[in-house]
Order: sequence, then C-alpha cells, then structure tokens
Amino acid sequence: MTTAPEEFRRRLLEIVRAHYGSNRAPLLLARLGAEIEKAQLWPEDRAQRSLKQLIIETCGPDLQIVWDKRSPAYVAVVTPDVREQVEAQIAERPNESERIAVRLEDIARPVLLAFCIDVKNQPVYVRRIRPFRYEVGAVPPDRISEYVLVEPEYRRPGLRIDNLSAMSQSDKRDLESLIQRWAAVHGMGVEQFSKIDQEDRESVEKGRTALDRLLAAQPDDIAHRMLIPADIAQILTRIP
Repeated sequence: MTTAPEEFRRRLLEIVRAHYGSNRAPLLLARLGAEIEKAQLWPEDRAQRSLKQLIIETCGPDLQIVWDKRSPAYVAVVTPDVREQVEAQIAERPNESERIAVRLEDIARPVLLAFCIDVKNQPVYVRRIRPFRYEVGAVPPDRISEYVLVEPEYRRPGLRIDNLSAMSQSDKRDLESLIQRWAAVHGMGVEQFSKIDQEDRESVEKGRTALDRLLAAQPDDIAHRMLIPADIAQILTRIP
C-alpha cells in the first residue's frame, strides 16, 4: 500500500508535530521510519529515495534534518520551532567514551520491566523520578511530565529478568546497550534510575512490623512518651 505525495507530506507533518507537542526529546529518523513502515505511508513516488531524502525534497521547510556531527548516524527530524532546542540537546550528548557503563544489576526493577514487559501495540512509559514505576497505555495529561516513553526500538518484550545471573551474556549486553541508547536519546543519565536507596528502603520497610511503623509515624516528642499496653504491643509486633 502506498500514499499520494501530498498525503505523505501531510501525515509526516502530523506525526512530527504530535511528537514535539508532548516532549522535546529528538525524534530519531529511524523511529519515524518505523512508524511510516507500520502505517504503510510510503509515497507512491518514493523510487529509491531514502526517508532523509524524501523529507528534504518534499517536506521542507516545515520539516528539517539535524544530526550529531560527532556521530553522523544519530539523525533527528525537527520542525523549525524546536530545531534550536533539539540541536542543543544533541550537542550535550556525551561521547561514547564518556558514557557511564550500564549494569542491569544497578537499575531499579520497575525500570527494567518497562523494557521487557510483553504488551501488544500499547505504549510503555517509565516514571523518571522516584519511586520508579512503569505504565502501559496512556498516561494522564497532568502526570505526563513525570514519565518518559520507552520506544519500541529500545525494548526487548518477553525477555526474562527475574534472575539476572542466569541471563545469557548476549542478552544482558543487548539490553544494557538499549537502555543506554534510550537514556541518551532522552537526555538522561542511566544512573538516575539506580535501584540504590529505593529498593533498600523497600527492603527495610518489608522487615518492619506494625508496631515499628506506628512509632516511626509519630513526631519524636510523642514517640518517646507513648505508652502502649503490652498485650497490644505484642499483637502489633506480629503484624508484618
């Protein structure tokens, strides 16, 4: 199935404007190509032209191409109003040698699940601040700034992560690479998704009894003066 040239141009403008209407992360040419392929939007007169050529020849000046001069393969599509911001993000991307190595063992589990959960034709988002969690489907507009999309090209749906030590080295390296590239595209550091602190706190919380939580919830001056009958205290210590 092919699309008339004018319809191709119109649909591309819609896709790119919709992307930058919700965030300023660079829209990579590869991701746009995947969307065109999925929706079967290639124009009738494509011939042997690449998507980059098609955009330059048929969509300018409304759509423009920008890239990382240090890494020419990193190509994004922009509208004129966001070009300057996207170019600034690209300029701030660390060089390959400067990037912090990714280890799956260091990343919070909800973040890893966002890259591996098997969903059908639904977007997956991960919360960019603690406490981390992932969401499948649309995120409410009033909370969208808290989340970042995990694009399909960075995901490994169905990959088992319940026992990282049992994973093959090739799967581990592949997922680590995908997460690092995803974070770089969105201008984030992978270290911000560290499981340290969050999972330590959760582990401590699991070991607390109802009595521990009751005392911890009180102001210091009240906690020191609280008198709890022995029979009630005994009951509370049995409740996890």
